[in-house]
Amino acid sequence: MSAKSTLTRRALLTGSAPGRHHISSAVVAALPARREAVGRELAAMPGVEIHASEASRIVVTIEGPTSGFLGETLTRMSLIEGVISANMVFEHIEKEEELRP
Repeated sequence: MSAKSTLTRRALLTGSAPGRHHISSAVVAALPARREAVGRELAAMPGVEIHASEASRIVVTIEGPTSGFLGETLTRMSLIEGVISANMVFEHIEKEEELRP
C-alpha cells in the first residue's frame, strides 16, 4: 500500500473507501395490487431511481457513498408493505475522478 493511500481496514470492511461512488441495480417483487404504491415509496427513497415496472416487478438503481448504504437501502425496500422480495442484481464502484467530465 502506498504512502498516499487512505484505505483503512475499517473502510475496506464497510465498503467506505474514500473517493468511491457505489451503484447497484435491484429487482423488487411486489404484490401486483400494491406495485404502484410501492413504486411511489421507492422513488421517494434517497439514491433510488426506478427504471422499469411491470406486473409485480420493479427495476431500480441505488446510488450511494458505500456498499453499506446500498445494503441498508435494499433492506428498507424489503420492509415496505406489499414487497415480496428485494434483490440486488449488480454492484459497480466508480472512482470519483471517473465521474467528473
